[in-house]
Amino acid sequence: MPPRHSSSTSASSRRKPTASKVSKVAPEEALRTWFRKNATGLPWRNADLDSKRDPYAVWISETMLQQTQVSTVRDYFVRWMKRFPTVEKLAKADEAEVFRYWQGLGYYSRAKNILKTAKLIAEAGGKFPETRKELEALPGIGAYTAGAILSLALHKREAILDGNLVRIFSRLYEISFLPTGKKESEAYWNYARTWADAPKGYMHNEALMELGRTTCKPRNPLCASCPLAGTCRSYRNGRVAEFPPTRRRLQKDWHGTVLIIESADGKILAANGGQAFLEGQLSLPHFESARMSTAGLPAKAEAYVNADDVESITECGSFRHNITVHKMECDVLHVRLNKSSMSRTLPSTYSWVPKAKASETFANSFSLKALECLADRADKA
Repeated sequence: MPPRHSSSTSASSRRKPTASKVSKVAPEEALRTWFRKNATGLPWRNADLDSKRDPYAVWISETMLQQTQVSTVRDYFVRWMKRFPTVEKLAKADEAEVFRYWQGLGYYSRAKNILKTAKLIAEAGGKFPETRKELEALPGIGAYTAGAILSLALHKREAILDGNLVRIFSRLYEISFLPTGKKESEAYWNYARTWADAPKGYMHNEALMELGRTTCKPRNPLCASCPLAGTCRSYRNGRVAEFPPTRRRLQKDWHGTVLIIESADGKILAANGGQAFLEGQLSLPHFESARMSTAGLPAKAEAYVNADDVESITECGSFRHNITVHKMECDVLHVRLNKSSMSRTLPSTYSWVPKAKASETFANSFSLKALECLADRADKA
């Protein structure tokens, strides 16, 4: 978000509109007209903007779009729908395959919940629930996603509220607070319900999301091109830069070590649970460590490997990675063992993965970045 009175804010967002720019057309009509002319072609959007859509496709696309840009989601969605064209096909997949098709989108709990919900819907005959209460009872489907399915797919007069709409409503009505509490959130939802409770409410919802993505942007909004400029209070008062109020995001620095433990018979140790991050999916063992670690096998590494079994330890460099609010920097250690993977019994949360198939097995970019460090080290050797 731009700071108050930011010099980077476009001139159009600071100027008060002249009388000739104030449209006499109803804002809802102006918004629909703008959307019909400017709607971006997207693989999950029908060419006929008035047609109902597949609830499954809406569900998948909107879940992918959480915390992820449209440009990134395009290819993921197309690839996903080719492999899992229906909720029944998805329900038959195993978690490892679902993670592979989700790899790179982050927030893997979304993928886990997608599979859980797919199985529940398939068991119920493959038909999506048609009420908000029933949808929100499914794993991973919250108020926004439920509203999107009901509105965009079924054309029900159901509201949606995402970051784009929060920004638009804050500027449109000069709302000086964010939806951080129940009372504040309800104020925004009331505006969302007003826009959705109309014969073309489904189009209003989608048009507002498009408007926030392309025009009413966080920085340098294109106010002069906005179909709602004539009724936007902050634009009319020359105060666009003040809305919405800024939210300070606290980012936590985390430094750690990732272990690539390789047995004498060429297998890599994988952990499933009990790690600092990536709970519930296969990952390389990792733990928090100081930036200036001592040479040799770190003490914390002995939770995964016996020091007497170590043949060699190689430093493979480091990589940076972000998970939720954590800004991470990780050192990579390649620990080669003098014993085979069959030499000791592992707890159920650990398994051995063939080194040749490691890149296919780990479905998270965190582990893949560590493996890339190992490959780069081998190339330079």
